[in-house]
Amino acid sequence: MLRLLIFFLFIFSSFFVFSQSRVVSGTVKTESGVAVPGATVQQKGTSNYASAADDGRYSITVNGNDVVLVFSSAGFKTAEFRVGNGSARDVVLASAGAMDEVVVTALGITRSQKSIGYSTQQVKGENLTLTKEQNVLGSLAGKIAGVQVVGASGASLGGTQKIKIRGVNSLNGNDQPLIVVDGTPISNSNFGSSIGNGPDLGNLGQDINPDDIETVNVLKGPAASALYGLRGQYGVILITTKKGGKGAKKVDVQYSSAFSTEKAANFMPLQNIYGVGNNQTFLTLANGDKYVNGNDESWGPKMDGTPVRMYY
Repeated sequence: MLRLLIFFLFIFSSFFVFSQSRVVSGTVKTESGVAVPGATVQQKGTSNYASAADDGRYSITVNGNDVVLVFSSAGFKTAEFRVGNGSARDVVLASAGAMDEVVVTALGITRSQKSIGYSTQQVKGENLTLTKEQNVLGSLAGKIAGVQVVGASGASLGGTQKIKIRGVNSLNGNDQPLIVVDGTPISNSNFGSSIGNGPDLGNLGQDINPDDIETVNVLKGPAASALYGLRGQYGVILITTKKGGKGAKKVDVQYSSAFSTEKAANFMPLQNIYGVGNNQTFLTLANGDKYVNGNDESWGPKMDGTPVRMYY
């Protein structure tokens, strides 16, 4: 008889507990009405939890009568809401304000700046377009500690921009840092003449549009760039471009334009008295004809109208 009584008590208690379980559902949104995907929903004091879908909707199984749900998500303040005996609850999460600064490390891994043990510095893309430099490397001048940017005389017209991190590190001058755009290393070599006496055709850094850049992270020293091997021995410049993201259903159009003119400040006066040559006496051929030999100096005989021949 006692065993039968215990059996019925067990069945009754199980039915009672089961009857106390129910499903609570709703949506999680921001103060501006945008869904918060991936928000964590947990019944306070229990291990019952769920995650919001991409549209912010959630559904969680809870136990008990006086239910309190805890909502949390990165970038938002944790909030508690009492559901009681209800089965629906829509929640609005408030922004947590400024978050700890994060930086992009080697191989594009994002980490908190406080947690890394080497020197790195980040520049936002919006700070690279203030001066409208054609070469993104030129835009880094004065914005990164320990970085020296050297531009050619025609750098503003598409010439070469060179960058050095922590000074000169090579005897032969080949101490350019590695540039990585969205995880892809690119060459920043100069495509001018190999003998140094030809036109300056610029380097590949000028092909990167500063308006397309979201952030630039400069990894300084061998510890920061160890994952890139020998190519990163002089530092690494990680460029992350802008990408689309989830948000309100609206179209944002950004327009950027700039116009600049350059004018030479000073022209040296030119002489028009003496012609080509390096002495004031015409050279003569065997037949007595006067000639000039194509000398590029300009202090030859006076230009008095004497007919001469050009001889190479």
